[in-house]
Amino acid sequence: MSKQRHYYYITGKNETTGAIEYMQRPLECDDKFEQDLVLLAFPIKMLEDINPVLKNFKLRDDAAYFYSECKEVVSVPEKHVNEKGEGKLTFMSYFHKFPDSVTNFFDDAVVVVILHPLGKINEQGLQDYNMIGYIHANIINFKDADGEIRNGYYYNVLRMSEATVGGEAIYRRKRIFTTMFSVLLDLVTVNDYHFVYANMGRENQGILDALKMNSERTGKLYETFPMRNNTHINLLFDSRSASKKLIDISKDEKRLKEYYQKIAASRQNYVFNQMHSEENFFNLVKRILGSSPTSKIYMLPDANGNIAAAGFFINWADYLHLKLQNPKGFFKMIDNLQIIDRILYITLLVGDEKNVRQLTKGGAFRFRKEHGNLVTVLNAHEGDPHFEAKKSLIYDPFVYFAIYDRPEMFERMKEQSKDAHGNVRIFIDTPML
Repeated sequence: MSKQRHYYYITGKNETTGAIEYMQRPLECDDKFEQDLVLLAFPIKMLEDINPVLKNFKLRDDAAYFYSECKEVVSVPEKHVNEKGEGKLTFMSYFHKFPDSVTNFFDDAVVVVILHPLGKINEQGLQDYNMIGYIHANIINFKDADGEIRNGYYYNVLRMSEATVGGEAIYRRKRIFTTMFSVLLDLVTVNDYHFVYANMGRENQGILDALKMNSERTGKLYETFPMRNNTHINLLFDSRSASKKLIDISKDEKRLKEYYQKIAASRQNYVFNQMHSEENFFNLVKRILGSSPTSKIYMLPDANGNIAAAGFFINWADYLHLKLQNPKGFFKMIDNLQIIDRILYITLLVGDEKNVRQLTKGGAFRFRKEHGNLVTVLNAHEGDPHFEAKKSLIYDPFVYFAIYDRPEMFERMKEQSKDAHGNVRIFIDTPML
């Protein structure tokens, strides 16, 4: 039986009075949690000045405590496994700095948190709380099938607390996950967005159930798309000879413009393609290179010095530390070698398969030698022109999902995205999963 809750959608702070501006939105929820919850949604930039937000809702206005709660929840294992426990990749993410490490990936996002007030009130009349859930609803813009720009959301960093009382996971077993989805889908409604997507990791029945329940309730549809998360051990994957051919074009505006044109040409019809404008591309470059001193954009030149292949090499180690949990198969070997914590993530690749292979191998060698990155991650899906070049013996099948309420438009977007073999191509070149 559903219950009525509400959340506070915070739009900002009044420049004159400093008052927190927000609206209270009703929610129909299916969680089984008996106590009150405080649900907040606010612009990610407000993480830097969170005390006034907390105080406004009579919560303990201690930024250091709030950040520690965020870090604790965000570091909960991200279990890319299904309900049977199948799947190799389950990891814990420890961001080096909070909120700096997360705000650098996406500068235009809504943070959604679920807080459990504990009833303990301090001298200022403010209440202690536990954080139960944390997620980013990143605001994206993309071109639809008619070439018009539309806004939507890309969800990531979705975590739920695993706190226990008397050995019982009091939050996870109460279906609070579905309530978080209720907030996310109401944000879609209040902002008049019609499309969202995210990577759920390994197909999971719990997430599918939440998708089905909340989508049907709000009159929306959903669909899933398979992808493949490839993990390479650089010592076996990289190439010294290929590394010598690479050119760093991270600060070469002319080369970057040439690189962008190749990105645009190769992904112009992808579903949810966010690299539809040079402005979007350079905004991504500025954010990542400005916050990660070791990330680079490399090109492999052809015989005439033009770009034969290029890619964005993002050093996740500048932002976070990863630790595997209960690794299986090849991942157990990786964990035993203690090489998973410094990950190189390569994205936005352009060029033919042979040259892309040389580019990624050369870049992996440079990052291993210069920055200690011993693992490279390359994501792919059917229809990806670099599918074979990205493949690894160590991989996990992941799933993206999309939620939408414009079925005719979505069908046209999918049709437009198909390759010669009929594969629907969805944009997966985000800076972080």
